[in-house]
Amino acid sequence: MNSFLGSLRPHRHGVDWMVIAYTLLSGLYPLLNPACFEVMKSRGALNAPLPHLLLHLAIAAAAFLVLPWLRRHGHWTTRLMSLVILPASFAFFYAELEFLGVVFRDFGDSFDPFLIDLEASIFGFQPSLEWSRVWPWPWLLELMEFAYFAYYFFSVIGLVLIWYAGKRTADQNWTMSENMIRDLLAVMLSCYVWYTFFPVWGPKFFDYLGMAGPVESEGLNGWIFTDIMRHIHANGALHGAAFPSSHVAGSMVSWWWGWKAAPRHRWWFTTLWVLLCLSIVYCRYHYVVDLVAGIAWGALIMWLTSRLMGSGMDVSAGDRT
Repeated sequence: MNSFLGSLRPHRHGVDWMVIAYTLLSGLYPLLNPACFEVMKSRGALNAPLPHLLLHLAIAAAAFLVLPWLRRHGHWTTRLMSLVILPASFAFFYAELEFLGVVFRDFGDSFDPFLIDLEASIFGFQPSLEWSRVWPWPWLLELMEFAYFAYYFFSVIGLVLIWYAGKRTADQNWTMSENMIRDLLAVMLSCYVWYTFFPVWGPKFFDYLGMAGPVESEGLNGWIFTDIMRHIHANGALHGAAFPSSHVAGSMVSWWWGWKAAPRHRWWFTTLWVLLCLSIVYCRYHYVVDLVAGIAWGALIMWLTSRLMGSGMDVSAGDRT
């Protein structure tokens, strides 16, 4: 066993320790108030104190053993698997926020009134309400919903740009890919910590606050991507996961690494990212302060990972210009 663990040590990355730390803490935190599981709409067998803790211990053990084991093999398939497993975990950790956010807070006890007052003091109105009222154009709504939907593919786009849009060696591409996933994981998990202790519902739940309904309640409708996003939010959106915007912070990571890796593609990837940032306000998913906080938080986390875990390699010389 000692020899097996020793063989894994050189292949264990800082990102593994991030997963282990977050998994253990999120496994232990609900035990401080086990009644938090009772708020869940659909409670499964694992949504109880002991099963929840055991599951998190198993995930932490997998991050400690399986991820470096996959990298140790050195084959591109296992190395790729060690990369994609990490972003795939976001859905699991996001779903847990349904009860993590109410360990010590009542359901509906959010910081929205504070942010609403802040936006009113800055702008004199609510941008997330008034923008769509001033420009109530179905084609603009559809464009914005498309940009918002594109978020789910930003990490894929970033990886494709790293591998196919620059003249670099395979080792350089692997290094960039691993650094991008490292930054993405750090940003997303830290956003989940924000949502646990600083719940903000966002404008999409203005009807709950008695302020206004979603854009469709005022007669503004789009087409395909509008319907897709409404379906996603009706079936997967959680209360309290708005500040800072993980849509902005997470996509910023992929945009930044795509910017570094593929200078020729900066124009359209940047355009798409800017539209995504604007869409969160126009479509009434987030406040403007969520947007600003998402950019600031994403930049801060990437700076910290660069300082504490290595900035990767200088790829500028190997880029295709």
